[in-house]
Amino acid sequence: MPAPVYEEDFFAEIHQGGSLQERLTRSWQMFSRQCPGIDRIGIALFDETTGKVKTYLAAPAEESPLRNYQVPLTQVESLATSAVPGRARIVNDLDQFSESNSEHSRKIRQLGMRSSYTLPIFEQKLLRGFIFFDSRQKNYFQESIVSQVALFAHLLAQLVLSHQATLRTLIAALRISIGMLHHKDPETGNHLERMARFAQLIAEELVRRGQAELDDEELDNIYRFAPLHDIGKVGIPDRILLKPGRLDEQEWSVMKTHSDIGRSIIDQLIEEFGFAGLPHIEILRQITELHHEKLDGSGYPHGLSGEQVPLVARIVGVSDIFDALTSKRPYKPAWSNQEAFRELEQMSQQNRADSNCVAALKNRLDEVMAIQRQYADR
Repeated sequence: MPAPVYEEDFFAEIHQGGSLQERLTRSWQMFSRQCPGIDRIGIALFDETTGKVKTYLAAPAEESPLRNYQVPLTQVESLATSAVPGRARIVNDLDQFSESNSEHSRKIRQLGMRSSYTLPIFEQKLLRGFIFFDSRQKNYFQESIVSQVALFAHLLAQLVLSHQATLRTLIAALRISIGMLHHKDPETGNHLERMARFAQLIAEELVRRGQAELDDEELDNIYRFAPLHDIGKVGIPDRILLKPGRLDEQEWSVMKTHSDIGRSIIDQLIEEFGFAGLPHIEILRQITELHHEKLDGSGYPHGLSGEQVPLVARIVGVSDIFDALTSKRPYKPAWSNQEAFRELEQMSQQNRADSNCVAALKNRLDEVMAIQRQYADR
């Protein structure tokens, strides 16, 4: 009987753990051994709410020319026309885009890429994003190569869709609880959407200024997880949660327990639904438990100070305070943006809020106002 023959399983590394960025990097290293002309793989997501395409992952990561970048799909005609189910786009000479105003096209060419293969990612006819395979060789994507690239592209598409579906399942479970809270507490309203988008602006601006090292996957998770920060309020008695006036000392001590309750809810869901291996799940824990910590140690629930307060908690803390100040409450009118920023700047001078986060949000005032108009409470 002939001895069995063993061959390398080129696709095994896709299923190993780690963040999506780590898994994509390993996958690119594996696939480039099979197709040495594949010099880069990029993945972009499509946000149907805003109509924008935004950078998400790329391998090799250190050669990614675009980070924290988003653009309306309608402004990228060549990409928009390729967003058709069951069809991939092949461009064997990227010089044809030499006159393009697209930042993406310009930077990809500056990186030395000369041909590309693009597969739109669809899920039940809904556009979710794009996968890009780039080569420094012109005319690289010929029939023999395309047959291999197409298979690998679909495997990566399923990897992204699976990851996104897992996130949606986790967030949906938590949003159900938040929905129950909303029926009791009308203050939540569009507050959750506004503060999540404010948090996203802060994180993006910190990266742009070189004050934070966050990749696009982490930025996406900050936006997704920020609305879940007050999930623990479902455990606060109505007599306290719905009190129209200010809370007394005893009531306030009960209200402050919502951070610990939120962490317990998150931990229970992670354990029961098997989300422990979800990349960056610690971001959700930090946001839920620590968004009321202050840099001077006066916050709760643990009285952390300085660098002990995680960056994501500081980001969400500032965005939450800003929206609370600029929203009408039973016990106060809505403050103007100018008044709210004055208060936040004073808090940062007292080391109770992160000054970089405050400055980052203020620097994006036009976008802040657009968010306030789009998600105004009715």
